[in-house]
Amino acid sequence: MKKSLKNQKPTKLKKKKERSRFGKIFFITFYSITLFCLVAGFVGAGFIYFHYSQGLPDVRELKNYHPSTITQIYSDGNEKIAEFYIEKRIMIPLENIPLALKQATLAVEDSNFYYHFGIDPKAIFRAFITNLKAGHVVEGGSTITQQLSKTLFLSRERTLPRKIKEAILAVRLELVFTKDHILEMYLNQIYYGHGSYGVEAAAHTYFGKGVAALTIAECALIASLPKAPNHYSPYKDPERGRKRRNHTIRRMAYLSFITREEKKQALNEGFHLGEVTSMLNRAPYFVEHIRQFLEEKYGSTKLYRGGLKVYTTLDIDLQESAQRAIKENLRIADKRYGYRGPLGTLYLSKGELAIQKSLIKMNQFEEGQSITEGSIIKGVVWSVDEKQVEVLLGLDFGTIDILDMNWARPPNTRLDGRWEKIRRPSQALAPGDLILVKPLRIKNGGWSLALEQEPDVEGSLVSLDPKTGHLKAMVGGYNFSKSQFNRAVQAIRQPGSAFKPIIYAAAIKEGFSPASIIIDSPIIFKEKENAFDQWKPVNFEEKFYGPTSLRTALTHSRNVVTVKLMQNIGIKGTIRLAKSLGISSKLEPNLSISLGSSGLTLFQLTSAYSAFANNGTLIKPNAIRNIQNRKGEILYTSTPEITQPIAPGVAYTITSLLQSVVEHGTGKKVRVLNRPVAGKTGTTNNYVDAWFMGYTPDLVTGVWVGKDKDGSLGRNETGSRTAIPIWLQFMQEALVNKPITNFQAPRDIQYLRIQPEAGEPATFDEPGSEFEIFLQDHLPDNEEPFLGDSFEDTF
Repeated sequence: MKKSLKNQKPTKLKKKKERSRFGKIFFITFYSITLFCLVAGFVGAGFIYFHYSQGLPDVRELKNYHPSTITQIYSDGNEKIAEFYIEKRIMIPLENIPLALKQATLAVEDSNFYYHFGIDPKAIFRAFITNLKAGHVVEGGSTITQQLSKTLFLSRERTLPRKIKEAILAVRLELVFTKDHILEMYLNQIYYGHGSYGVEAAAHTYFGKGVAALTIAECALIASLPKAPNHYSPYKDPERGRKRRNHTIRRMAYLSFITREEKKQALNEGFHLGEVTSMLNRAPYFVEHIRQFLEEKYGSTKLYRGGLKVYTTLDIDLQESAQRAIKENLRIADKRYGYRGPLGTLYLSKGELAIQKSLIKMNQFEEGQSITEGSIIKGVVWSVDEKQVEVLLGLDFGTIDILDMNWARPPNTRLDGRWEKIRRPSQALAPGDLILVKPLRIKNGGWSLALEQEPDVEGSLVSLDPKTGHLKAMVGGYNFSKSQFNRAVQAIRQPGSAFKPIIYAAAIKEGFSPASIIIDSPIIFKEKENAFDQWKPVNFEEKFYGPTSLRTALTHSRNVVTVKLMQNIGIKGTIRLAKSLGISSKLEPNLSISLGSSGLTLFQLTSAYSAFANNGTLIKPNAIRNIQNRKGEILYTSTPEITQPIAPGVAYTITSLLQSVVEHGTGKKVRVLNRPVAGKTGTTNNYVDAWFMGYTPDLVTGVWVGKDKDGSLGRNETGSRTAIPIWLQFMQEALVNKPITNFQAPRDIQYLRIQPEAGEPATFDEPGSEFEIFLQDHLPDNEEPFLGDSFEDTF
């Protein structure tokens, strides 16, 4: 027995040695395999890195990276009025972004952002399993850093090579930039839908306010969008957008970013969306004027991507008044020319429902939208009877009473010298006509409508502060979307009698006075050098008035007197004065320019009148105060260009004469302003152009009305009838609640009594005498100019 036990001991030792030897072999084999795999992995990773890093951009360049940002245009009150951009982006530093928005972004996009090195292995493994099950790439597992690198440097394709490059760039970004810097770039770079890039632009797009004013729920909505901006847009699918927002809110609560109470309140908060709009532009013609200046000065890249801030001189309240005045009064004027017919015809056989659907599309009505009183929309005539017309409107129906369409006679038809009004709707409209209407009021469950049409006539308005040269309002036409041609600065039109004050200013400079007498009598010009075979100027009334003072001549816009006046003072001197007043268009060197035969722009003529309003001092009109770059550094500051083309006394004399035009002449309609006003009408041959130029001591405004193709506006469409209503409506709104100020006479002006019919000095108590103004250096005496020896002169 003992022997057997002895014999067992070597056997156990032998087995123990065998197990030990096997363990060593296993360990060495496992270690070798592991080491080999690690080496192979590192070699493979190195190869992959070397292969896919070739040609990748240097992330260090982002230290000087300036993403495309919005160029913003501001009014004189620093209110934003327009934007230019390729990508709608407003840069904002991380410290100005609410904590809730940063947390919401981390919660839904990358909760481990502050703990990984650019890539998140757990997220990658999760995405790998998901994609393996799906059989294709459905989840990326990208970190915020990876998303940023993809957005800045790579395409949007979902391929393995692109993911590898994305990971390489993400790690490089983490090595170069801090986490906060990366998050700031992300929140300013990523697309949030509806043309908005970055959180600040997104806040304005979805809620009409900046990020600083967002609630937790609103922050959650914005943070939830980058995954699929169009898919989750609350404008396109409110319910889907709400679910996505609520998911983000729950993630914020799960990560203890918000309390239970904040979570509950945020989940119950409704949508208070703003309004998705196209590129902001509240003053189209003015803004286009600015855009052209910016593009010429800085180029299109800096204009659309440079994030400029342009501070202009525009008064947005005056601008909107000007735009209203142009639109409303051109519609009124256009109706005097007759009805040009329907826009088209729809077959009523399609049925009411189909026609209503077509109208919804034509009028671009959105879901839930209602018809707005005073708007202009399209409608289809459904039926016509003796007194009214029933019209389909898409969202509703309405009726046009005969009194709201009785202007709609055929164009240019007249009856007994007066415009004919139609008596039955059927004279103008028929069932199926596609027409424009204006909703006036709700009546009997439907809309009471007025028949409208797009004006065939155009107009423009320019308003300046004469003391600063600041451009306060500019309208270049009826509808910028249909015609970008700016008639305020681009249209060369004959000014007619609106040019006469420049002739009279030249005469006053030469020693004439308002009391100077010129014979209003027939005169014929036959001089070839004046480019006329024979020219016989006549007055508007086609009669002559004999001895006429300059005040009376300008008050009643007497043509013959003005021509004789210019002949006396000389053409060249008058042209020089016009140029010094800002008239840059070519003026033909002949006497007909005294009646406004040479074309110029409304902008130029308004500039000239500003010198009359500013004691003879001309401050070149300017539209920009200063321009800043995205860092707030000043790039440009306007410097006033000041000249003195006429003396203060000459300017005041012209103002006094133009006050007489308002008080007693062709500008009497503007007396309703009940404040000192100076102005002059202008009407060209065959009623092609209608003007009114007028000013108070603080504001000078010019208005032009006409047709682009130089057609006649129609009989009696004078400056008084056609242009003054626009000017008057604008000025009434511009001057409301403004103090009444008088034109101040300078020191070189004296008031003396004269006999107005003779233009000679009178004693204080002489019957029929009245006060007149004179320049100190040109007081009346026996040598007072008196032109014209007879009632018929030939030159």
